[in-house]
Formats: sequence, C-alpha cells, structure tokens
Amino acid sequence: MRSRRFETILAVLFLSACAPGAAKSRTQISVLSALPLFWGESGPKGIISEDDQRAPLIRHMSETYTMNPLDNIDAGSLLKAPLLMIAQPRGLAPDELVALDDWVRSGGKAIIFADPLLVWPSRYALGDVRRAPPVTLLDPLLAHWGIELESPPGNAPLVATLSVGDKTGSGAGMGLLTSTGGSCRPSNDQRWIDCKIGAGHVILVGDADILDFATHPENTSIIDSLLALAELR
Repeated sequence: MRSRRFETILAVLFLSACAPGAAKSRTQISVLSALPLFWGESGPKGIISEDDQRAPLIRHMSETYTMNPLDNIDAGSLLKAPLLMIAQPRGLAPDELVALDDWVRSGGKAIIFADPLLVWPSRYALGDVRRAPPVTLLDPLLAHWGIELESPPGNAPLVATLSVGDKTGSGAGMGLLTSTGGSCRPSNDQRWIDCKIGAGHVILVGDADILDFATHPENTSIIDSLLALAELR
C-alpha cells in the first residue's frame, strides 16, 4: 500500500512538472480511469525511466486545468478537486459507489465517460486486468441516478458522432442515454445527458473512445465544451 501511494505521489509531482505555466488558481480536476491516461500502459513506475507517458487528452487538458489522478474514491479524495472526471473506470467497490453518490448529492460536480463498447487500442489482450473494461461497470450507479445506457444497435456504424452546441466529436461504439426518472435531460442525439442529482450535477457521456485524441485528434473542441459545461453547472 505504501509503495502504491508513493508511486501516485511521484506521478502527481511528475505531472505537475510537465505542465508549463501551471498556476494554483486553475481549476483542479481529479481523474479516475482504467484507461492509460497518465502513464501509458507501463504503469506509474514507467515515469521513472521513460519519457512523458501521458495520453494526448491529459496533455491537452493540462494546458487549462491542474490534473490529479485518483486511485480510489472516498470522502477525502473527492474533496481534493471541485470537478471529478471518471472515464471507463475499474469496477468500483460498494463503499466507493456510496461515497461518490453522497458527494454528488451534497453538491459535487462530475463528468463521466461510460462506454458500452470500448475499442480503445491496447497491447493487452481482452480479459487482461491491466486493460480497461470493454464495457462500463457503472450500470448500478447509473440506474440509481435514473439513467439508462443502451448499447449501440447491432447494425449501427462503429464510428458515431455527438454534438454539444456547435461542436461535434467522433467516437466508437457510442451508447444511447435515456432518463428513467429524476432530473436528467438527454441531448438531442442522446449521446450525453445532463443530470441534477440532489445539490450536485453530473454530465454523462455514453462513450469513452471520444477521449482517444491519438485516434480522434479533432475532438479537442468538444471535450473542452463538455468540461466547460460540467464546470459551470
């Protein structure tokens, strides 16, 4: 446990050094993800001997935000940043789900990317624990919030688009989102949904491949729009 905490602390210090002009006044975003966003697929130890392993998404976001990787969710970790980003995470323990739900209902802001058909490239085979889950594992939480995420129809094209205002982005295997109760408003294309949950807000996107800027470099503008929307809620 101490070793893992040390690696996380080391990673945060490294990431801060890799963000020229970082200012304390910038909005902080905590990120929980099983995707290789911060240190590639080499893991935290890779930053000791290798070059900057951050995904293009994190490099782009670091120009505007201070990015904090999270290993787990609890009441303490959720207080470290005003905005939480969750992208195709590992399976969360029941106490983590409860802590997340409590935090949101108490006024927390989150943007979540939940993918029913992840195609993010990986050197690890399907089923390898080092690879992000191929389908979202957040269904119980989404159902609790009154959100239903449907897999894309079998005859749907793999690559699809979503829109936020006048911005358009592309991803793969995007799901469709509907509201089953509560105060949620799906977008016109049903690719993302805006929910008021208690005193907090959640923006949920039915895709995580949209974050793969290496494959979809044109998506920077729409991710910026989604983050700005989440921050303002």
